[in-house]
Amino acid sequence: MNNNLNKSEKKISDDRCRNKDKADRATLEMCLDPRTMIIIEKWKNNQRIDEMHGCISAGKEANVYLAQGTCNFETMEPYPEGTPYNEYAVKIFKTSILVFKDRERYVAGEHRFRNGHCKGNPRKMVKLWAEKEVRNLKRISLCKAIKCPVPRIFKNNVILMDFIGKDAVAAPRLKDAGLSDWNKAYE
Repeated sequence: MNNNLNKSEKKISDDRCRNKDKADRATLEMCLDPRTMIIIEKWKNNQRIDEMHGCISAGKEANVYLAQGTCNFETMEPYPEGTPYNEYAVKIFKTSILVFKDRERYVAGEHRFRNGHCKGNPRKMVKLWAEKEVRNLKRISLCKAIKCPVPRIFKNNVILMDFIGKDAVAAPRLKDAGLSDWNKAYE
């Protein structure tokens, strides 16, 4: 009798721990879910970033937010007191697949992902896609001929990278730059 009572109590406590609802998967702006918010909070607590501001850019696959911080990413220590803030872009890939369902096409056929990608698990697919972007940005930044954001930290679907712009104003996108001679711009 006592054994049955213990099993019953254990089942009740297990049910309380495993109770999940829509709030666990709820997102703000289709990308700020609870897991993503935990990553950002850890970066704040570890002094990788000090402040996070509003959305700079929103697209079908990700949103980009402005962040500020005084972390020296070479030593992973904060700069001395009084050092001006560095501006960073925080790119958060959307984990909700409702808007952009064709993500698989972006990693399919890619040599680095030849061993498979997670079609059935959207969160793993988003992580792979973010990883691909980090690798591409690192490659571009190494050649130093093209100005691109240098990725500083990457975790799951979130990339912290240098901000290209000044005083919280992003540099214009290529289509908005007002270039007349594209050949000259390429050179």
